[in-house]
Formats: sequence, structure tokens, C-alpha cells
Amino acid sequence: MRRWLPASLTALVALAIPALLLGNGLWLLANGWYVHVAYARPGFPDDRYGLTKSERTELAIVGLRSIQSVNRDGVDVLREASLPDGSPAFGEREIAHMADVRGLVGRILLAHAIALGAIAAAFAGLRALRVRAAFARGLVLGGGLTLVLAAALGVLMLASFDRFFVQFHEALFAGDSWRFRSTDTLLRLYPDAFWSDFGAALAILTVAQAAALAGGTWWWLRRSRGRALVPVPSGKSAGDAS
Repeated sequence: MRRWLPASLTALVALAIPALLLGNGLWLLANGWYVHVAYARPGFPDDRYGLTKSERTELAIVGLRSIQSVNRDGVDVLREASLPDGSPAFGEREIAHMADVRGLVGRILLAHAIALGAIAAAFAGLRALRVRAAFARGLVLGGGLTLVLAAALGVLMLASFDRFFVQFHEALFAGDSWRFRSTDTLLRLYPDAFWSDFGAALAILTVAQAAALAGGTWWWLRRSRGRALVPVPSGKSAGDAS
């Protein structure tokens, strides 16, 4: 067996874990239930231009539907949405931005699917090579890598969330296509508080997954090594030892 192959597969697992855990969190949060939770948080800002909580919630869920890859209609659902007075809820600039967001979410979820496939392939390869512990080490390293990346992003966000928010959008969206007036529906539905809460929730979910994965796998590895060191009584085979 070439030594580089198990090490390469272990590294593949470790590098794929952050994308997998981030995608898991996004799958969970980018749904209507999160809108209800966000709007119910004490201190969450009300709409300053007259939308009731139920009207706002309905439109916010429509917005989330427009970026979900499982929704075949895509951003067209935004063109069908209307405000209580019957006027279109979203302008073309807002719809174009949501199309960009849909593309970004699609790329993240594609990376999630690729990461899942890579981890499955690495598991199969290491199992065939009979070095399953190498897969477990990849899980520990991947969980640790996710925690390091999350800590680095956390420091940047704590240092200046507004600056991080602006630079994040400038890096991902062309020009000022993501900037809107306070009267635009997108800002009325998703104020800064919505995104700061969403980012915090996504970070907590990702860190919790990474800590559980790294800690649980590390514990399993130590326990497995401990069992391997237990002497087998004479007259019994290694498979008979408890």
C-alpha cells in the first residue's frame, strides 16, 4: 500500500468537512420557520412603513422560497408578490439581487453536495484499504479546521460587523447591486438585525456540529486504541476478547 493514499484521503475528508457543516446549517436555516423565530425575538425591529407582522412574515417567506434550489419557479415568485395596497412588492432591482443570492446559495449547496460525495468516496477507499482509523482522523481534523475558520470569522465580525457585512457583499455581488433604500421591500423584510441573527445562528450551528464531530470522533479513537491495548487472555482469540 502506498503511504500517500491513506494520507491523501484523510486530507480530503478534513478539507470537505467545513463545506459539509456549513451547508447543513444553511439547509436548516433557509426555511420559513426561521422567519417566524427571527420576527418573534424581543427587540426585533418592526416595519416602519405599515406592514403588519403577518403580512411581513408572508412576504419574507416568499423571499426565502425564491432562493431555495428546490423551488423551480425561482425569483419569479417575487414578481407575483404584492403589497397590501395591490402594488408589486419587489422592484426589478430587488428581484435581480435575489437572483444573485439564489445563485450564491446554489453554489454553496453544490459545494455541500460535492463535499458529501468526497467524504463518502474517501470512506469507501479507506475501508477498502482497511485503515478506517484514517477516516476518523480526517473527521477530527475537519472538525478542528471548521472551528479554526469559524473563530477567524468570528473575530472579524466582532471587530466590526458593519465593515464585515459590507466587505462580504462587495466580494460576492457586483457593484452596489446589494444596496437598497429603507423603503425598499427587501430592507423592510430583512433588516440588518435579521442578517446579524442569521449569521449568529449559522455560526452556532456550524460550531456545534464541528465540536460534536471532532470531540465525539476523538473520544471514539481513544476508546478504540484503549481496547486494542487490552491483553487477550490465553486460550482466547482477539475476536473473543471483550
